Amino acid sequence: MKHRERWIPVTLGLGTLALATGIWFAWPVARHAFDSGRQFRPLYIPSQSMRPTLEVGDRFYPRDLGPKGPARGEVIVYRLGEEKRVGRVVGLAGDSVALAGGIVSINGKPVPQKQIGMGTADEPGSPARKMLEQFPGEAQPHAILDQHATPQDDFAAVVVPAGHLFVMGDNRDNSSDSRFPRESFGVGMLPESDALGRVDFIAWSMALPGRFDRPITRIDK
Repeated sequence: MKHRERWIPVTLGLGTLALATGIWFAWPVARHAFDSGRQFRPLYIPSQSMRPTLEVGDRFYPRDLGPKGPARGEVIVYRLGEEKRVGRVVGLAGDSVALAGGIVSINGKPVPQKQIGMGTADEPGSPARKMLEQFPGEAQPHAILDQHATPQDDFAAVVVPAGHLFVMGDNRDNSSDSRFPRESFGVGMLPESDALGRVDFIAWSMALPGRFDRPITRIDK
């Protein structure tokens, strides 16, 4: 009996430590997952189109778009037929969007790019330049990958129609987005009504296991 009594404080101590550790790991996710406007159903990234911002397997809880809708530069989840996809908003209704040599122009003004290193564009590990760019009105730069010269690096100027968005993947040479029509497995001009939520934090990353609360607006290292 005395032997059992000696183990009671030890057991309670270990239980308290395990509980505290669990809370320490889960708190960053819970703090975001249950804040105002958060959608409670978790989603995950199945493709490489948003590298380096989002990695395959990243889990996230979208936030409701609110009455103002998405802003230029934000990452959103949207509906495409029966699928859900993720992309970055490049152009809003009324914007003119074009690409020349991989450089985005918005309303006739090229968006500067700066190389900050190298990354991998796909699972086989194909090298790609990691670049920074910042759209007009965007709070801070975002990172993209540019692998090589491709036909989609050039895109004639189009004006985004009322009630629509122009979206692109950050993995520019590995993304079927608004540069491609839907009949060619792209997105075309995305109706704003198909935008489902904004992606502003990552609850769990397969690329960084054990690290919670990874803001996607970071500058990738």
